[in-house]
Amino acid sequence: MILTVMKSRQDRDWFDIDVPDDYPVIQLKEMLGMRVYGEPPRTGQQYILEGKFPDGLWFTIRDAQDVAGAGLREGCCIRLQRAFSTTDEEAPVFGKRSLFQHDSIGVMED
Repeated sequence: MILTVMKSRQDRDWFDIDVPDDYPVIQLKEMLGMRVYGEPPRTGQQYILEGKFPDGLWFTIRDAQDVAGAGLREGCCIRLQRAFSTTDEEAPVFGKRSLFQHDSIGVMED
C-alpha cells in the first residue's frame, strides 16, 4: 500500500512510501526514523507513529501490529514524532490543547 509520510506540520513537506500490508509497525517506525531524522534512535528515545485517513483525525498506531492490522489503508497519511522516556512502555496521549486557548475556568469577574 502507498502511504503519505508527513515530515512536518506544513502540508507541503511530505513523501510517499510503498509498504506491504503485513509490514510490522515496529520496523516501519525504525525505517521512517532513519528517513525522517537521518539517524538511528538514541538511548531512551522512542517514536510515536500516527495515522490518518483523508479528512479524518490522527490516531495512534501501536507497535504490536502490522500496517493493515493497524487500520491503515491505501492513501492514508502517517507521521512520526520523537519521544524520550526512561521506560520501554508507551505513554497514552490524552489530547491536545491549543497554545492560545482561552480558559474561563478559575477566572473571577468583578
